[in-house]
Amino acid sequence: MGKKKVLSILLAGAMAFSAAACGSDTGTASGGAETDGNGSQGQADAVQEQDQAADDGERIEIRFTEWDGGDTLAVYEEIAENFNNSQDEIHVTVMNIPDEYDTKITSMIAGNDIPEICCLNADTLMYQYAEQGIVLNLLDFIENDADFDADNLMDQFKFMMTEDYMAGYGIGSENICMFYNPALFEKYGVQAPPASYEEAWDWDTFVNVCQQLTIDANGNNALSPDFDPENIEVYGISISKWWAGYMPFILSLGGNYLTEDGTGIGYAEEAGVTALQNLADLIYKYHVAPTPTVSETMPGLSESIATGRVAMAFDGQWTNATLMADGVEYAVAAMPKMGDTPATVMTYGGLSIMNTDKKDAAWEFMKYLLSEGACQPLYESGLWLPVTSSEFTDDYVQTFITDAHPENYYEAIVKPQLDGTAQPSCAATVRNFAKINDILDPALDDLWAGEKTAQECIDSVKDTANAQVQGWFGE
Repeated sequence: MGKKKVLSILLAGAMAFSAAACGSDTGTASGGAETDGNGSQGQADAVQEQDQAADDGERIEIRFTEWDGGDTLAVYEEIAENFNNSQDEIHVTVMNIPDEYDTKITSMIAGNDIPEICCLNADTLMYQYAEQGIVLNLLDFIENDADFDADNLMDQFKFMMTEDYMAGYGIGSENICMFYNPALFEKYGVQAPPASYEEAWDWDTFVNVCQQLTIDANGNNALSPDFDPENIEVYGISISKWWAGYMPFILSLGGNYLTEDGTGIGYAEEAGVTALQNLADLIYKYHVAPTPTVSETMPGLSESIATGRVAMAFDGQWTNATLMADGVEYAVAAMPKMGDTPATVMTYGGLSIMNTDKKDAAWEFMKYLLSEGACQPLYESGLWLPVTSSEFTDDYVQTFITDAHPENYYEAIVKPQLDGTAQPSCAATVRNFAKINDILDPALDDLWAGEKTAQECIDSVKDTANAQVQGWFGE
């Protein structure tokens, strides 16, 4: 984009915002400074400053905050450098906050030091600040940018606070999936799990396979009458004990995180209780998954699969990056289904533009982040999947699936996001999600410890959790 074009967008947006501010009431932002009703301040001065900066040939400086380290941070910094080199009006600095991210962002905002564009979690800060006008509505930017292709954005990644307020857009999409060690299947003569969700194992089949692949110190599997559950050397499955680990099965049974009318917790419905109990039964009834105590003594998932300590594991897609980097021989498969419908769930962070006088510059950088190929190194690593339509074309997908990816990667991981098998993140769709989850998660500790049933655990907190239920976002 040429200098004049970027500059005209920035100035037009700033002047339009300033005009709107003149007709709004004034109030006080979280930091105590006088603001207009949209949480902005000094817009006329801001426009003048941008005009002067442009006239002086100075760049507009903006900050992009994120919490990731390692390869992800390196890619973010590379993206910012490429953006900075692509034009001469805006300069982006990546601000990495690896610890206490929400606390530090909150402190910055309280001190009127608001970053221009942020990665935000929907269940903590994003919607909260959108309600205060500190996180801006992306629909305003989209509608006022004739050059932006709104059709390139995918509905499942839109953080819709209401039907007409998009508080953020997803980045770094990942699925919950099943990893497995092909060598163990071959060693014990068991057929490998299907990659396609259309052929996903039913729960009984899955449990039977887990039993065949759970081996004690004497070489007996969990189907043998001589099986010793106190001395297990190979576990058939490692389960994932958090909301995203439960939701594929609750969805498969026809349930959801909340009840259909959005007035109560879905965990308390038949689908929720059944899914949770079935998972716990893998530990204490069938002895095919490690107890929490045993899990603490086991190596990480990559090593556990590589060394044959576990045959299969439910985990997030991000595990691919570690397995691929470690050179582990592994494969991925469709999650088994407990009900009639195979399902999985997505997790992803959100990009939000903050209410500052540099919001239009932040929008330019956000578009660049979402442009085709910008995040490709993270797709190639197995860590992420795309979040735009242009990057989900067959031709483009083939550019980031490398020889290091398992051969069934497309079928088991990429395709579910295209055909609707992978459902949006609950954190993006459930109002007051964090508070509800903070009640439910500790209550389930007794389930995983084998001390209570799923029904008993949920019954003990049902009323407390329901009191926090506020329905779905986007309604």
